[in-house]
Amino acid sequence: MKIRDPKSIIIILAFVAINGFIVAASFLEEEGPLDANKVAKSMAPEFTEIEKLDYFHLKEGVPQMSLAADKMRSQGEEMAEFDFPKGVYNYQAKNKTLRYSADFGLYKKQKELLTLDGKVEVLSDEAQYFADKVKYYFKKDLIVGTGNVKFFGDDLKSKDHVEITSLQMRANPQSQLSTFKGNVKGFMARKKKYEGRLTFASQELQMDGNKSLAELRGDVMMKREGYLITSGKADIFLENYNKSLKYFVLNDDVKVTERLETPEGVTERKAYAERLEGFGREEKMVLSGAPRVEMGKDVIKGYRITIRENTELVEVDDAMSDMQIKRDKKLKE
Repeated sequence: MKIRDPKSIIIILAFVAINGFIVAASFLEEEGPLDANKVAKSMAPEFTEIEKLDYFHLKEGVPQMSLAADKMRSQGEEMAEFDFPKGVYNYQAKNKTLRYSADFGLYKKQKELLTLDGKVEVLSDEAQYFADKVKYYFKKDLIVGTGNVKFFGDDLKSKDHVEITSLQMRANPQSQLSTFKGNVKGFMARKKKYEGRLTFASQELQMDGNKSLAELRGDVMMKREGYLITSGKADIFLENYNKSLKYFVLNDDVKVTERLETPEGVTERKAYAERLEGFGREEKMVLSGAPRVEMGKDVIKGYRITIRENTELVEVDDAMSDMQIKRDKKLKE
């Protein structure tokens, strides 16, 4: 059979050409991404691995960070991984250093971010920080720690020794600012041991070393010598312990529980108020905001109530009559 109609021949040839073009285009489309991947792989920086090394990062010709590690894996100038790093970061402006160690480290040069993982220890000139994982942002002077957080340090003004544990931490070592969150516990021990220690717990704690101030928030508990105090929030002024100034202030649903040894035997005294101010040197606590003191069958109310530590002495200011009631029975020695 022969096709003699020229129009039919032209239509058939055009159909064959179109199908050929479609097939060729499909092959080119499949090869394109493969070629692109090959180019991308060839352009990506390769990993370099070195064992037993000393690593330095220079800034303006001066070593800003140095560390020793069992092994390093670097990817060009972008990042470096370290096994068991131990190093030092230099604060050039303040002539201070920050030392650190961990099981694993990752340094991103462009962001100036060092991530440490596993048995992390970070030591400044004033404090020690411990955690399961730490991110340190050099430019911001910011330490972010998570997991088994611990803090040891001495207050610069009062010289009190402070130890804190929590779930999370954010700290600025050079600014003397720290925030701890989640199941916060710790204590503050006076430099003179006979002055005792203050144990505390809360959901959040902020430390300001410049002001010698600790701010506790959420489910606050404070314990000192023979008494236990709970409240919604508390401020502790470490520098004021031996001054005629407020050593600690508690607010929101304050409750004081104290065990006293009296001539009649051991008894329990309880006090309730919206606010409590404690004075370290004078060993007294002033309650305000509907204060109430309960001791045995006695209940005392007033505008302001002052209780003395380790004694039965209670001073009451009545806003209506300005009456002052005192029960001054000293303890047995």
